[in-house]
Amino acid sequence: MNSNEAHLFGFLHATRLPGSPTIHHRDIVVMEEAAKFLNLACEHRNIPHIQLHHLERSLHGREKEAVLVLPPEIVKEIDLPLGALFEMFRSHQFDLERGIFEGCGALCYKKSTRGIEISFTSFERDWLEALRREVQEHHPCLPIRQTERGKYWFSIEEEAARRYADRLYRNPAAPHSPSRKRKLLQVLRALEPRPD
Repeated sequence: MNSNEAHLFGFLHATRLPGSPTIHHRDIVVMEEAAKFLNLACEHRNIPHIQLHHLERSLHGREKEAVLVLPPEIVKEIDLPLGALFEMFRSHQFDLERGIFEGCGALCYKKSTRGIEISFTSFERDWLEALRREVQEHHPCLPIRQTERGKYWFSIEEEAARRYADRLYRNPAAPHSPSRKRKLLQVLRALEPRPD
């Protein structure tokens, strides 16, 4: 197991519904980046090439989403409890968490406090509780809440969010989504003191 696979498996685990061989994600660029890592993993295992498909989203009119079809061999590898995945990639935990963040996390600038908000969402409360336990080991988190649409979410405490973002993206050579890192840098620039 290596850092690329830890990042990939984190992303796939965070975005895939249990039992489904497909990944759906609204950020097509992020999915194209994930597809590159998936192709590398397939080559390493001698699994046939996987095609990234783009489909129209009927729910949001002209908006698109990407759909990535996973081979059965990869589905079998990631179809395990989140805790077991963390144990498998404990030596590459930063890469695993970065992949999870890029799969189901959100980062935004909070104008009211001039801070960062980092949150994670899932329809599966048990899965999210397992993730929160892992993140809570090194960064304080707020309790899990539920949205009106039935999704569950939790966020990292605001004063710890910037440290968490730095932890995930401090190594420029580590596998990551360049588009997600660009957004992070935009948010960090918004936090810089403005000249008088």
